[in-house]
Amino acid sequence: MEINDINKIILETKKYSRQMVPKDLHHGFEHCQRVRDYALLIAKTEKADSNILEIASYLHDIGRGHEKNQYHTKTSAELAKTFLTNLGLPAEPTQKIIHCIETHSRKLRHRKTPKSIEAKILYDADGLEMIGAVGLLRTALSAQVQGKDWKHVLKKARWRLKIKNDFLTLTGKKIAKTRQNLLVAFINQLMKELENKTCALEDNNFCSKTITK
Repeated sequence: MEINDINKIILETKKYSRQMVPKDLHHGFEHCQRVRDYALLIAKTEKADSNILEIASYLHDIGRGHEKNQYHTKTSAELAKTFLTNLGLPAEPTQKIIHCIETHSRKLRHRKTPKSIEAKILYDADGLEMIGAVGLLRTALSAQVQGKDWKHVLKKARWRLKIKNDFLTLTGKKIAKTRQNLLVAFINQLMKELENKTCALEDNNFCSKTITK
């Protein structure tokens, strides 16, 4: 496709994403923007199609809040396919985008595995949103929405530390590694403030066990 055509599609996709995704801080439009930024950053070193990734990033969560008895990835993929077809995007790039969307969820990786480099990058980009400062805040926000307590937040924070090993690109792994110390410090401090000092991660033992290959 011509550059002007793909740029127009990306612009329309951005507008559609803003319209469709939840109006919250957890999976809202700002989340999609950050995933897009991570994806394009990783794409520079992984030799991937940045256009495919930009579109997939904006569309990967459009099914949240619209799903009916199915996973949001499936709903997002269905909505994205209809949207992109109506915009006139050819079948081949459309299918590449759909594959990225269908396989971006860590919870469903046992069902659908990212195969293309673009799908692996979106998987990593979405994963980077789970760790670091924003990831920790998203954990607390999600817990509040679900009516969970602080023990749930602690449990999810531990899980987020474990996923540091679940990145599929070299660049994604490198970025994830830089966020390890923040996660460990947060878990330690939260444990202390919840008066559960006996479970504190002394000397980063939990962390060192987690990252051992």
